[in-house]
Amino acid sequence: MANENFDKIASYIGLAQRAGAVLYGEDVIEEKFKSAKLVLVDANASEKYSARVEKKFGVLPFFKLEGLRRALHRDEVNAIAITNENLANAIIDILR
Repeated sequence: MANENFDKIASYIGLAQRAGAVLYGEDVIEEKFKSAKLVLVDANASEKYSARVEKKFGVLPFFKLEGLRRALHRDEVNAIAITNENLANAIIDILR
């Protein structure tokens, strides 16, 4: 992915974080699934983890994102969901 696109996505993720519109981690996403609009998994997460998350939440738009942890400024997070529909759609538009 082009660096410019990553920067745009990272800024949308930052906006979502400040708005409280990010669910961090598989368990929280599962707990609040109905509010999720988009699921992102770090491209460096294990294949097994990515497949499990995609199977659970694959009815939602689902993308692997190179550098997700860097965009979040959280090294321990492998998956997030965005709950704000406008921000989710903006990210989806860039990733498609």
